Amino acid sequence: MSEIDFNSVENPVIKTFIREQAKFPEDFKPNICEDDEMYLFALSNTKDDRDRALVRYYSLGRRILDTVKQVVDWHFGSFDNVPSFLDFACGYGRFTRFLIQEIPPERIWVSDIYANAVKFQSEYFAVSGIVSTGKPENYLIERKFDCILANSFFSHMPERTFTSWLQNLYDLLTPQGILMFSVHDECLRAAHVEMPASGILFSPLSESQSLDKEEYGTTYVTQKFVKDMVAKVSGGKAFVHRIEKGICRFQDLYLVTNELNRDFSELKFNHHPEGYIDVAAFTNNENLYLEGWAADMNVGGKIEEVQVLVNGKLVQRCEPFYDRPDVAGHFESELALQSGWNCFLPKNTVGAQDVLTVKAINNCGGEWIMDNCTVESLVGQRQSQYLLGSTQTKLKLVETKLVEAQLKWELSENNLMITDTKLADSQKKLQETQNQLISTQSQLEQTQSQLISAQMQLEQTKNQLSNLKQELNKSQTRVVAMESSKFWKIRSAWFQVRRSLGLAGE
Repeated sequence: MSEIDFNSVENPVIKTFIREQAKFPEDFKPNICEDDEMYLFALSNTKDDRDRALVRYYSLGRRILDTVKQVVDWHFGSFDNVPSFLDFACGYGRFTRFLIQEIPPERIWVSDIYANAVKFQSEYFAVSGIVSTGKPENYLIERKFDCILANSFFSHMPERTFTSWLQNLYDLLTPQGILMFSVHDECLRAAHVEMPASGILFSPLSESQSLDKEEYGTTYVTQKFVKDMVAKVSGGKAFVHRIEKGICRFQDLYLVTNELNRDFSELKFNHHPEGYIDVAAFTNNENLYLEGWAADMNVGGKIEEVQVLVNGKLVQRCEPFYDRPDVAGHFESELALQSGWNCFLPKNTVGAQDVLTVKAINNCGGEWIMDNCTVESLVGQRQSQYLLGSTQTKLKLVETKLVEAQLKWELSENNLMITDTKLADSQKKLQETQNQLISTQSQLEQTQSQLISAQMQLEQTKNQLSNLKQELNKSQTRVVAMESSKFWKIRSAWFQVRRSLGLAGE
């Protein structure tokens, strides 16, 4: 077994980080075993940038320590009052190198299924080592511990071993001890995957390259499942408390204790702040421009300031002052809205090979290292990201405009189709109206013709009546003339004689 020697004296980046993050920088042990999967994972995620991989690796170890310290301070008062500490599934010491600065190594036990990991820690950190087993029933330990941590272990256990290992660790607690273990909550599973009624979901996938995926995969559990299992292994006498996303704002942290000397409500747990540097670039005047975001998601929390250090010396500070809707959307919280910050460093205060440390500090004293690297490295990476981000932003803008234009075109086509339909309907109605008009006009002409014909007939009738009237007048005149003649008088007398004689006829 060999280790990677990271001489902090020769590496200014790591030296600066250790000075910032270690309780006793001069005693900090930076070396890493070459088989350490957590370091190799960080290295692959930073494209083999060793300095960045180390900063990420150490930062996670420090964040775990900060989490554990809050629980220890609540339960024991301080690390000084912890007689024995067991780091179960310890790995290669990402956390232990910080723990030994809080507790003397002789009070620390580490245990892992990797024998090389236990050997490395025992030799390098001078802690006691226990090689673990694949089956919980074979894990036989004679002593008990006051504080047990199982970080990112139960988040990999299938149901058949979850309860057994929980029983083992619970049985290793002293009466006044406390067990801390982390899990993947059900909310972290893929949205399309249904949670079983049992409350535990196992998938044979993990970052380990050597362990059997069926025995060490990825597990998601419900809060009810965890509490039911704690009640089962403790016979119902243990107290259990959940800290949502207590480990690095990702895995839930559960606390189990038999003696609740202090109420869990007195545990004022605070998450670390978070932040990122989006832009790092030199201006035309050779000043260094930095821009990013910093947010604190604790209830009642806020970012007190963003600090910029050059070679460990504070040279600039600022506060978030403008809105970042993208950050608020990422956290799904308005607490992260006003998180944008920026600042300038005059050219005479910073050089390309200087080590730049940028960190966010919240009102609880929690720190978040946004980056710790040389100025040259930061500018080279963030400027490229900025340009890429700018191009992507422009591309998204163009895509948005294209979508808008397409929608407008489709809307115009729809409107045109509607207009064409309305026009066709209008033309049809117009044609019908024209036909009706022609028909009405024809009827009107016929009526006019009939009227003219009637008028002509009326005139003829008038003329005939006039002629008849004239003839009647003539006849009346003639009758009057006849009645006044001697002949008509003799005739009238004759008819009277006939009537008197009873003779009929006129």
